[in-house]
Amino acid sequence: MKVAPLFTVMKNNGLVEPVPVLVVRDGDLDEAERLAADLGLGEHLRRVPVEASSPVRETAALMLAFEPLFDELAADFVVPGGYDGAAVAATLTASRMGIPVVSIDAGLRSYDRSEPEEINRLIIDSAAALHFVSEHSGIYNLINEGFSEESILFAGNTAIDSLVALMGAANNSDILTTLQVKPRKFVTVLLGMPLQAETARNREQLFRVLEAIAESTTLLLPCVSGSDGGLQEAFGAIDGLRVVGMPGPVELLRILKESAFVLTDTEEFESELTVMNVPCLTMRLTSCRPSTLEIGTNVLVGFDEQEILERSSVILSGKPMGRSLIPEKWDGVSATRVAEVLEKAG
Repeated sequence: MKVAPLFTVMKNNGLVEPVPVLVVRDGDLDEAERLAADLGLGEHLRRVPVEASSPVRETAALMLAFEPLFDELAADFVVPGGYDGAAVAATLTASRMGIPVVSIDAGLRSYDRSEPEEINRLIIDSAAALHFVSEHSGIYNLINEGFSEESILFAGNTAIDSLVALMGAANNSDILTTLQVKPRKFVTVLLGMPLQAETARNREQLFRVLEAIAESTTLLLPCVSGSDGGLQEAFGAIDGLRVVGMPGPVELLRILKESAFVLTDTEEFESELTVMNVPCLTMRLTSCRPSTLEIGTNVLVGFDEQEILERSSVILSGKPMGRSLIPEKWDGVSATRVAEVLEKAG
């Protein structure tokens, strides 16, 4: 979602040859290929398979795979596309090979170092020669951490470029008809944390919350393709809750856009939901995107049952929530600003 718009702009400009690299983990092939196809990357991808393993083993395996690839391509710079282990492996490999690293969505901080993603963000930004930030907090964070202002450029959120590119197809999707739900008459629940990582107390709390909300509206709980991850066993007994197979990216965007609100424990769609003006109740204590909290639709509710149910009730009652604001430069052309700088550097 973050690098596809950059690839498209650079490919169209013809000044730099962009090469998109997709890390394919065990069991992720179908989902990854669908997203790549929807974003126009399919025929251009270089695929790097990796077996599911411990974070250390996976990072090492990816570094060994990236080194000959970067050498073959004679890469002028490397742009990590996220904050996962693959992004860190690409960053470390490029740094060891003397290839400049470019950080997009730079400077985001949750200040919770118990999260692997937070450590990964710090590693990538520390190694980067250029930092393209997506919101003002990124500028402040990087300056406070001692980075040169000359290396920091405010470009906007490239993931919103992908959102804009996909929304036409999303609006034409018939997924709501397939699922037999009507716009704004259902709630989507997105769970990113594995159930086995949750405490029994948290699972019980979540069951009670979902059960209570399901008394007022339909709940859709998408799961990973090919497996329900234990969701059906954990929550399938709740009347009004439906565990559904994870739809493709286009279909998922349509579901999110038409939800009355989204209840989630992941930060993954905070930006998109703010731009789509869909309320998001995030069951976390921190967020790396303060703009979605300050002017967007995102609300941190932690694990507070009462607050979740109170806010759910207000939203479902139809009371006007007020229009959220779209953060500066989340305008669908952020990749153009990034490409202009990189093409000059290249």
